[in-house]
Amino acid sequence: MSSYTVLLVEDSDFITEHVSQTLASEHGFDVETVGSAADTRTAVEDGEISCVVSSYELPDETGIDLAASINGDGETSVPFILFTGDPLESLAEEALEAGVSAFVSKGDRASGTMDVFANRIKLAIRAHEATLDE
Repeated sequence: MSSYTVLLVEDSDFITEHVSQTLASEHGFDVETVGSAADTRTAVEDGEISCVVSSYELPDETGIDLAASINGDGETSVPFILFTGDPLESLAEEALEAGVSAFVSKGDRASGTMDVFANRIKLAIRAHEATLDE
């Protein structure tokens, strides 16, 4: 299997360190990290990003706004997973319209279910790759 590059967008150093280390060491992802929406856009434009995993709350805008700016033209340029501590139900419709591929609760990370998180990333990437093959 080729290695996937995940761009983790998170402004908490603790979460960034824990999630990036776990995704890299236990699940084989290459992980790049940034702390803002502006840096995310630059990384997506400049690099070979397989999937963006973004916190909902960012210093310069929301993760939903970021997803819309990357995938808002109706065609998904990169799978986008929203990583949030907020209730998912209230965000779901707006997030899906903005091009969010999947959701992961930050509570899932805290309870040790990183396997589920990693699987959602892989599924989002594979679904995106399948659309490119059509």
